[in-house]
Amino acid sequence: MNEDEAEILIEEHLRQRGWNLTDFDVTRKRWRDHLDGEEADRVFMRDGQVVAILEAKKPGRDLWAALDQAKGYARAYRRNTGHDVPLLFASDGQVFLRQNLRANTLPEKITAFPTPAEFGEFFQPQATELNGTLRDYQRVAVSQVLGGVQAGRRRMYLQMATGTGKTITAAGVIAKLWSVRLLRRALFLVDRDALAMQTVRKFKTHLGDNFDIDRATGGPEDRHRDILVTTVQHLAVREKYRSYPPDHFSLVVLDECHRSYFGDWYGVLDHFAQGGAILLGLTATPADKETVNTDRFFTDPGQYRGPIYRYTIREGETNPEVPEWERLAACIHHKFHTNVDLEGVHDMGFDYEPEQLGRAVDVPQRNELIAEKYFEILGTRQPVKTIVFAASIAHAKNLRYALIERYNQLNNLPRNDAAAERFIVAVHNEMPGARELIEEFQRITGPAERQAIIDQAHKDPNMAPWPIVLVGVGMLDTGIDAPDVEVLLMARPTKSKVLYVQMKGRGTRKCRETGKEIYKLVDFVDITRLEPAITNDTPGVVDEPVEQEEEEIIARERERRGEEGEGERGERGSEQEMVIADVPVHLVFSETISPAILEELRRQVEAQLKGGMEREGLRQRFAQTILCWRYFKGPTLPDHAFLATLGFDVSSLRDLYGEPEATLEDFIAVATGEADFDTLRQRRAFEKWAKDKSLTREQREMVLMVCDFKRANPDIRPEQILRSQWLDQAGGIVRIKALFGGLDRLMALADQALTLSAGEPLNSEADHDPNA
Repeated sequence: MNEDEAEILIEEHLRQRGWNLTDFDVTRKRWRDHLDGEEADRVFMRDGQVVAILEAKKPGRDLWAALDQAKGYARAYRRNTGHDVPLLFASDGQVFLRQNLRANTLPEKITAFPTPAEFGEFFQPQATELNGTLRDYQRVAVSQVLGGVQAGRRRMYLQMATGTGKTITAAGVIAKLWSVRLLRRALFLVDRDALAMQTVRKFKTHLGDNFDIDRATGGPEDRHRDILVTTVQHLAVREKYRSYPPDHFSLVVLDECHRSYFGDWYGVLDHFAQGGAILLGLTATPADKETVNTDRFFTDPGQYRGPIYRYTIREGETNPEVPEWERLAACIHHKFHTNVDLEGVHDMGFDYEPEQLGRAVDVPQRNELIAEKYFEILGTRQPVKTIVFAASIAHAKNLRYALIERYNQLNNLPRNDAAAERFIVAVHNEMPGARELIEEFQRITGPAERQAIIDQAHKDPNMAPWPIVLVGVGMLDTGIDAPDVEVLLMARPTKSKVLYVQMKGRGTRKCRETGKEIYKLVDFVDITRLEPAITNDTPGVVDEPVEQEEEEIIARERERRGEEGEGERGERGSEQEMVIADVPVHLVFSETISPAILEELRRQVEAQLKGGMEREGLRQRFAQTILCWRYFKGPTLPDHAFLATLGFDVSSLRDLYGEPEATLEDFIAVATGEADFDTLRQRRAFEKWAKDKSLTREQREMVLMVCDFKRANPDIRPEQILRSQWLDQAGGIVRIKALFGGLDRLMALADQALTLSAGEPLNSEADHDPNA
């Protein structure tokens, strides 16, 4: 083999590694510029400068000497251009040597030339810098997305609990894809203006030194941003998205992707998806409705449906790898259930109709009771940083004034004193300045500063609103980042798990600046009944048995103590009745459950549940392992070595599931929900029986077909079968005779198989087989 033939082998290897040898902005042969008359066999370029030199030699030549030759070219290039060439390579088409001049390391043999993505990683390390600030679980999320992109995925989403850093994780994804040259420009879509500004601030904090980041203004400069942040509505109105070529963005990130991107807004996504953009969703709460289904939307054809990475609320609260101050805050639940009747409020399936709901719950006595209990729980006359979720604009206004009146009463002020208007504020999307009020509310304020705001409000009647308590309608449940919020007041009934998680997420962040480690959830609609379904986001794991056990323990404890709750154990006293305008509203039930109580309850049931929970946890880990394999490898059977490295083999799985005869395929089918062990046992019994009968594959398939037909038509007679369409579709009596000698034998075998599948003992063959 001569040197030209070695070059042919090298070029073929480069093509296999993903290099486009016709892109002369990336690589060129026979390079002579700035080399003092010498010629390099091949160079690799970035931004118009040579960054790597590859020397080709025929087999048998000294590749280390070839590296020295390339080093001479690098010195000449630096001398003439002032630019370093950090990487050198030498190859004979079979062996590759690499030397990193930037790191000043000795030459090393490598098994393959770097891919373009690996090449980009070397030259743009800003992703590594950001990676150092990410938590372990965030780095895993970034690597999962990178792996999905490199595997050819065009749609995927991350499910991460509110407060666990979806935005910085998205920044890590962008930086990583950029560093490996898989991304040119990114579009970050939100569904509210306030979220757009918040995202720009966060991105500039984490990526500002390396990227041109800004919010879309509609001007021509938008097209030149590395990262453009905007609302989906901005691009959809008058189809402004069409001013961008479909391939303008390599990545489109959809914040809160469980909503707002379907229906009228879908054209925005479809435009860029048609141009090859990767669609990456971020959410804490995937939607599973028929019309809006996150799994379905973010799944490529033939791929596993589900998030490419999931990090739950429970993991966020307990992850030992995360410093205490960066875990999610624990929650104290204060449950209050009033007698306000929602009968007649239209149930839309996923939630209540908003206008009707607002009219139903906006009862003066209920609003006053909410205000009374709010201050009672605080144990002070002064409010703390609080978000109140109302059902309608009118409800928000009336709740606000109920809180103000209660504040005035506690502080011995005239009922109509207006000072509290300046720090107990309502916001909704129809009022001017709502966004500015929300931004002010998000600024962290400690107790001393809040007291100064309250004092100033009493002194200055012209003081601008400075919210400490924010009463909102539909503007505060998503994406509002206020880590110092200490109380969430749920005054808006909901059936929606998605909405509940979004509302609860406003309190889950801890705040080092104010010392906040817990938050209080004041629930006036018994909304925390949704809690087991929400804190346990792992597919297939159900908390209800544990929750039922907790309720039983609480009931027994109450009976033992002979009282209806006390302190943190809960309270259930005599009905408290308030009557105004002849409309009675009373408290039917109330209790408080703190994290300490929940932990104590869990300890009490742990002994009996521990073994089962550990086994369930392992089963879920096995299911996640299979889903991971299928995500990247498709429906093929997982490699045994891959499973073994994660602690699973057939023997351990048989012990874990208590199925001594099951196969690996059985365990996979059960873990993914495709079958259950009863069905699989019946299938194995049928296969053993069919083998004993010496039935061929075609005969087995025909017997199973008849079994299915007879299950659907249990009273059918043989003469009816002869006239049935099924028989014609199965090949007619001619095929039946060829396989079984006649219809009677086929029907007898099917009867035996049906008896077998019912779990009943088979009689002798002579009783069932006319040809035995």
